[in-house]
Amino acid sequence: MENLVLIQEVGAYSERQYQKQDGSTEYFKSRGVIMKHGGDIFYGEMTGDYASKNRETQYNQNQPYVVKGYWKQRTWEDQNHQTRHENMFYISDIQTL
Repeated sequence: MENLVLIQEVGAYSERQYQKQDGSTEYFKSRGVIMKHGGDIFYGEMTGDYASKNRETQYNQNQPYVVKGYWKQRTWEDQNHQTRHENMFYISDIQTL
C-alpha cells in the first residue's frame, strides 16, 4: 500500500529483548508513527533494520509524506475466551514529496 499522509506524531525508537524458539536472544526494533490520510488517523510501525536506520530521522509534523507499507491481521483469544482481531500497519518506506 502507498498513501499520501501527514505525520501527526513520531514515537521514540525502542528495542525489546525476546527469546527465540531456539533459545537465542534477539531484539525487536521499532518506531511508531501516527499518520493522517483524509479523515482517517492511523498508527503504523517501522520495524527491524528500517526502524534502526531511521532511529534519529526527524519527521516534520503536518508535512506531506508518501508512506509505503503493508497491513497484517492477527486473531487472539482474550481472558474471557472471546475471539479478538487486530489490524496492524507496518511501514516499509517514508519519503518526502
